[in-house]
Amino acid sequence: MRRYDHPLRWLAPPAGRAGKARVRYTGRLAQDARRTADPPAAPGRRARESHELVLHVGHDGWKSPQDVPMERVGDHAWEAEVATRGRLVLDCVIRDEAASRCDNNHGADYRLWTGLDPVDAHVHVRAPGRDMLGFESLLAAAASGGMTRAVVSWGDNDFVDIATEAVPWLTRLVWVRPGGPDPDDVRQRLADGAAGLKLHPAYDEYPADTPGLDPYLKVAEQAGVPVTVHSAPGPADPDLIARLADRFPTVPFVLYHTYLGPPEGRRRAVRHAKRHPNLHLETSWCGSRTVERLIDDVGPGRVLFGSDAATDGPSHFVREPPNIETSETYNASLLRLAQRLKPPVFRQFLETNARTLFSLEL
Repeated sequence: MRRYDHPLRWLAPPAGRAGKARVRYTGRLAQDARRTADPPAAPGRRARESHELVLHVGHDGWKSPQDVPMERVGDHAWEAEVATRGRLVLDCVIRDEAASRCDNNHGADYRLWTGLDPVDAHVHVRAPGRDMLGFESLLAAAASGGMTRAVVSWGDNDFVDIATEAVPWLTRLVWVRPGGPDPDDVRQRLADGAAGLKLHPAYDEYPADTPGLDPYLKVAEQAGVPVTVHSAPGPADPDLIARLADRFPTVPFVLYHTYLGPPEGRRRAVRHAKRHPNLHLETSWCGSRTVERLIDDVGPGRVLFGSDAATDGPSHFVREPPNIETSETYNASLLRLAQRLKPPVFRQFLETNARTLFSLEL
């Protein structure tokens, strides 16, 4: 099976990126570009054109873009050294100057965070391709936001298993609903590496507090894993999810979206989180000011970033017009939070809370 790693990535962990650091590119142009030292052409034949790759890079929202030469390393990789001092993110595309080609990540560009390795706690994949929730859409969206790990789920657990086997930085959840799958199957998937459970009361049409979920929540309790729950009006209301937290106080529950609806629902979700230390808030579709309020209300240790990618396809993190409350893109929102929050708080929000909750290795 083909393995899909990040096409543009750091060679050093965050602690090794101070001042300057090297990046490696293994994407489409790296596969195509010829060696710069091809053998001389035979007499009477035209010499093959030599190809050089260039990293076109800006920072913190494409400020001061410049071209950085890349050097070939091995057969299908190119590297460059980039300046990182005083920069939160690098925004990048790859150019093949000789052939006038560009890898701009399906129009969404690439992003690299200099001081941390972000985790997206909420993504989906349901089919191949670059359509909404497509496999290639998810890969492109994650690369455009600089996400180095992601927690993925969909109602078709078998397809999610295939996707996570192919992508080393994806970690899967087991989607459950009353009556299926069998709790023993859930237990086995957790033993095989799944990080927790996913509930979607609205999509699967059941009340979030139904006793029919108890066999699965007992499995989660025994395995010591979190349970993520779509939170929205109706059968996925936070009032109902809070009853699960009451029944299973040792199980961590994550309210996906915090509440996908009017602000009043988010306020109720916060009140429940204040009373239940096992409730965590995830912020997909929440604007940056809302995220700040959630962190102020419940503390930085129980609020984590998620995007719901790739609901909007490859451009999920950068879509125009903006897809977060019609006023922000994910990339703009995260950059604003990085500039406004204290660095340790921002790191908790974008990386360490999810790593801790889902037991993700560094």
